[in-house]
Amino acid sequence: MTPLAALAGGALAGFAIAVPVGAIGVLLIQEGMRRGIRPGLAAATGVASVDALYCLVAVVAGAAVAPLITRIEPWPAVVGGIALVAIAALGLTKGFARAVPRSSGRPVEGSALGGFPLFFGLTLINPATVVYFVAIATGLADLHADPFAAALFVAGAGLASLAWQTVLVVAGAIFGRRATPRVQHITVIVGYVIVAGFGITLLVRALV
Repeated sequence: MTPLAALAGGALAGFAIAVPVGAIGVLLIQEGMRRGIRPGLAAATGVASVDALYCLVAVVAGAAVAPLITRIEPWPAVVGGIALVAIAALGLTKGFARAVPRSSGRPVEGSALGGFPLFFGLTLINPATVVYFVAIATGLADLHADPFAAALFVAGAGLASLAWQTVLVVAGAIFGRRATPRVQHITVIVGYVIVAGFGITLLVRALV
């Protein structure tokens, strides 16, 4: 596999796992909208870091890791569902308790670290990402024989994921700067309701 093909293949894999917007995507949009671009980018980096990490695990030891993940199911999904429901409940509680702001709707810039630990952890408890990358990596035998190509594949996946998560954060920040305070307030409530829906769906699928 040529270096360019490995990098492009990794990028395609990264976009394929990142582009479908789920609970993490909704939370990233909210992070950009409410806190601004800097902390939002930190959160996006947390998500992309896990995608790159899981891609690396899949490329290096995917055949050995996949059965282990199967054995511990459905507990990762249960933990993930509970975490999403808890985050949504906390957000909704604060959202309903807080009056609609009267000032112009500009994001409140947070620290540079932002939500990196939170988003890293939320993405980490989704082992389905490992299974996804394993399915791809097992079909690319050249990666196992060429460490440089494998490294480029992982880098491509991580960069593609970071690019998409950044798009979500920037879109949220732009919306946060242009929307009225009331629209922002409603959007936050709706966003957390969607996140709660994702969490409940995870729990139902895992336990039923």
